[in-house]
Amino acid sequence: MGIKECRFSYRVCINMMELGTENFKRLRKVMLHNPKESLRFINEKNYAKYLFDGVPNIDKFCKEHEDYKRLLEEQGIKTFELSNFVRINKDLLSRLPNLAFMNDIAVVISKGAVISNMAFCGRKNEDIVVKEALTNMRIPIFAEFEEGEFFEGFLPLSKRIALVANTERYNDLGINRFYGRALTFFEEIISVQVPQERRFMHPDTIFGSVKKDLALVYLPAFQHTEIIKKDGKCVVDFEEYMNEKGIELINITSDEQRNWGCTFLPLEPGVIFHYDIALSSKTKSILRRKNVEIIEFSPKALLPGGGSLRCLTLQILRK
Repeated sequence: MGIKECRFSYRVCINMMELGTENFKRLRKVMLHNPKESLRFINEKNYAKYLFDGVPNIDKFCKEHEDYKRLLEEQGIKTFELSNFVRINKDLLSRLPNLAFMNDIAVVISKGAVISNMAFCGRKNEDIVVKEALTNMRIPIFAEFEEGEFFEGFLPLSKRIALVANTERYNDLGINRFYGRALTFFEEIISVQVPQERRFMHPDTIFGSVKKDLALVYLPAFQHTEIIKKDGKCVVDFEEYMNEKGIELINITSDEQRNWGCTFLPLEPGVIFHYDIALSSKTKSILRRKNVEIIEFSPKALLPGGGSLRCLTLQILRK
């Protein structure tokens, strides 16, 4: 299919975007957003409202973001900048500093995007901007949420299985809406109840697939686990369930979990992008013995944002 001239000023148009991240293959396409203008909203009085851990140095934050983008592109990953696909809601780009953390706002599977509804006021309207951008990229919307239904993403583990965690950023209304839509695509959903604490804000803070048969996990956060299917649900022990699926779990420490230990971005099975501060030398050694390569990134200015490399990255295509 050919590329036609687009009506937008950036003159980029995609007639049909290949998409889907539920196949655990090599990462090919992502969307990023460098929040150059909106970071100016953050100050000593309001950084907590915007869910930052402190006031960032704007120039250094944006420079590290550019360094991360370059790292992805050096691995052959196509990167799209959010602002290039937004026109109607362009004014919002300068008022939403958390838009940098694109992974929280949407998950793209082969049927389309699941658009989050953010729980805290500091992230209100992010879904509007991202929905417009994805629509302009010809990516269909597979699921979205109504007012009062809070939901901030999930982990597609395979074409059959998804994982969702009930954290402080979700509520029952949002999760039940997700079940109804997701079960038209996935055969089963792993549903986990976790402590309602900031450190466990999203499911990738407690679980991350390194390859099909290996994952990092913080098991103390798994308070209650159920398998949800169309015909009912059952309670399981998460570790036993994963082992039965042939997946080995490496349980990280509390300190590693707080340093984003589970929250990495896989390039392909057995190769991950990760903060160099996230994992202990012991865990890194275990991963090396299992033939896992870690492409490390040193974060300094990004850390006040309270997110990981994965958080910065809206994955579009694995192939």
